[in-house]
Amino acid sequence: MPKVEFLNAGKTIECGQYANLRKVALLHGVEVYKPIHKLPPPIGNCRGNGLCGFCVMEIVEGLENLNPKTLREQFKLKGKPANYRLSCQCQVLGDMACITAVALTDEPVAAAKT
Repeated sequence: MPKVEFLNAGKTIECGQYANLRKVALLHGVEVYKPIHKLPPPIGNCRGNGLCGFCVMEIVEGLENLNPKTLREQFKLKGKPANYRLSCQCQVLGDMACITAVALTDEPVAAAKT
């Protein structure tokens, strides 16, 4: 079973193959959104539909263990580092480590290891 390490939350979670990264985080009490983005639409998040971009995560290790970027991600993350992904659009295929939007600033913390 793949392991997902949420670095800023200090949690490592085992999940099933093809599990949705956003759902894995939320089911295990990992904060995905900054406080203002916890509100419902139109101010807050889109509830995992890939429309708002607020569930962004920086993939620090294991970028190759996620599905390819979706069209929604390509549009929402244009101009962002290649290791930024929308967690609602990610399927976990293997071990990985990430930092959630709660801890992200405008600059990436580390390059993804492949």
